[in-house]
Amino acid sequence: MQAPMYQDLADSVEEMIRRGVYVTGDRMPSIRAFSQQRDVSVSTSVRTFHELERRGVVRAAPRSGYFAVSPDELAELPAMGATSQQPLLANGDSGVLKLLEAAHDPGVMDFAIARPAMDLVPSREIQRASRHVWSVDRQRSMAPAFPPGVEELRVLIAKQLAQAGCQISPDELIITQGCQAAIALALRLLTEPGDVVAVEAPTHYGILELLEQLGLQALPIPTDPAYGISMNALELACQQWPIKAFIVVPNFSNPLGYCMYDVCKQRIISVAKHYNVAVIEDDVFGELRENNQRPSPIKRWDEEGHVYYCGSITKTFGSSFRVGWLTVPQVQMQRACEIQHAYTVTVDMHAQLVVAKLLETASIGRLLNHASVTYNRRTALMARRVEDSFPTGTRISRPRGGYLLWIELPDGIDTSVVLDEALQDGVSFAPGKLFSVDRQFEHCLRLNACEFGTRASEKALARLAKIIN
Repeated sequence: MQAPMYQDLADSVEEMIRRGVYVTGDRMPSIRAFSQQRDVSVSTSVRTFHELERRGVVRAAPRSGYFAVSPDELAELPAMGATSQQPLLANGDSGVLKLLEAAHDPGVMDFAIARPAMDLVPSREIQRASRHVWSVDRQRSMAPAFPPGVEELRVLIAKQLAQAGCQISPDELIITQGCQAAIALALRLLTEPGDVVAVEAPTHYGILELLEQLGLQALPIPTDPAYGISMNALELACQQWPIKAFIVVPNFSNPLGYCMYDVCKQRIISVAKHYNVAVIEDDVFGELRENNQRPSPIKRWDEEGHVYYCGSITKTFGSSFRVGWLTVPQVQMQRACEIQHAYTVTVDMHAQLVVAKLLETASIGRLLNHASVTYNRRTALMARRVEDSFPTGTRISRPRGGYLLWIELPDGIDTSVVLDEALQDGVSFAPGKLFSVDRQFEHCLRLNACEFGTRASEKALARLAKIIN
């Protein structure tokens, strides 16, 4: 597929900056001048400079335009984690509960929990859909919804996945209470206590909590902040250990924010086939598209049912409705429904009908595009503030989508200790040790930039920087 014009333009301008045609501090051409120079529309020029800003090679100054940033001025990316020598029993950390409590404290600026910004949640559309369901289908919306879930919702999800290149039958979808419940269902379907499950390093702490609860061993696979999982390390791990499943977040990973290249996604399919390993794909951030283009899921290249695809609306529409989904081969669907019924019985009928109505709404795609662009700008702004105020030697991820930043501080700084002091000063973040089974990221932290840019959030980050320094 040919890259959009603005990406080609951004590549061209970035190359000029790397060659020194523009150096740090140089004023870039105005949007209007750039449009005339390149013979493109103003909207294409705007998207080009938004892309350059996301890459970190230009910076915007209010009412002054854009200025170049040389590559050697950018903070280094965080280092890749070390290779684990053996699988380890997952051991969740009670620190997660501390973060959840802080998220409900109005006196704490919450940079910890991976949730969408309230101003970008389509609340009007949600209210309208909910009222419609109550007025048109009130009796049905109060009835129980047993597995596999509401048929019209599964049909709409299948259509949505078809737009992303995945050929899924509605009969291969089961509705769950969010994405984490979908991952839990896949693990219960595929594994037994004591089995080995490969995970990214770092990986989302919710996944480690699930592995602990299910008595599973985690095998961390080194993951690059720019390119994703080390394919060589994954293949070597499959040769050395009886891995039953591999959990991966390929699109705007949590916490690193990378977006895996298609060739790597296809290689994961090859590894899964060769070693008979199930792939549990968490694509909860996939709709927060990069430059209005939704990246392809790994599931797109799955022809033999190796990929168990998990999705949800919670990172885009908010957590008011805990609705997620899992793809399951039809031969396993009855067993999946039995497991689902045993653990959750039903998923709220009203929520399923509202989500179905939302997915039918024509404006949702436009709202997601707007949210994605806004998140990119807020994340880029927070990254600049971190770069300017955190200690020398701090490394910062450059996420290609979503709203999470992964930050590596100089060795010797324990972010769990920092968190205790930060909470007393009204700031919360996710410390790095939560994201690894072997505690190798104790000097790292994850920040949520979804609402960054307000005066309160700027002040909170400044307080955090002061504590770290």
